[in-house]
Amino acid sequence: MPLSSITLDAATFAVIHQHNADIARPPASLTKLMTAYAAHACIEASGRSWQEAVHIVAGDVDAVADDETRMGLQPGESVSLARLLEGLMIVSGNDAALAIARHLDGSQAAFLDRMNRHARQLGLRSTWFASVSGITTPQHASSARDMAVLAACLLNDYPQILAITAQRAFAHGGFSRNNQNALLGDDGVDGLKTGYTRAAGFCLAATACRTLAGHAQPVRLITVVLGCDSRDARDALVRERLDAGFAALAGSTLPA
Repeated sequence: MPLSSITLDAATFAVIHQHNADIARPPASLTKLMTAYAAHACIEASGRSWQEAVHIVAGDVDAVADDETRMGLQPGESVSLARLLEGLMIVSGNDAALAIARHLDGSQAAFLDRMNRHARQLGLRSTWFASVSGITTPQHASSARDMAVLAACLLNDYPQILAITAQRAFAHGGFSRNNQNALLGDDGVDGLKTGYTRAAGFCLAATACRTLAGHAQPVRLITVVLGCDSRDARDALVRERLDAGFAALAGSTLPA
């Protein structure tokens, strides 16, 4: 399957560059952008708190295969929802995704219903979520355009997520791991989510904010790349597309 990419303005959703942006394909752990969005929306609508304690059960841990990413949860411990969100977004914990879904909606299936409702509300036309974590699952699919729109909606509706996605490392108990987004701190990059499965290839939704000539306010761009052959190639392409996007906007203004 050919590589897909897109760059858009996070504030206006104006597309600066796109390549195979509407091909439906596995989004890997970029899925967690919606896991986080749906969790934020649920907590906001219900008046619940990110400080709620979540009791970790064996199913949250045992369902995560040895080759999947995790945040190091242990059955029987209690962890706040806020801590689970950090494990979800910084080190892509699949155990965190399962625990969040179960705690907020009682089951992964019920939380998936919530995620797919949001997908429809946000106009994600190529997206269907069949996994809360992004593991390879039949019918689980999205597109570069949908992931970029989702990323923009997440940043616009819940900008506090950037305080999490900018963190370089995460530790929980005896577990520690670096954020796999090697672009963090690179000329304004402060997020957002990496992903990899054999089916999806190397994927990244990156965002950067820079001050540009001709623009009264700093400009935030989002670049999504899906299906790269290697981490290095993915990172190089995202860096190139972000730089090209900002260069295209320097001294000009995008239509609202």
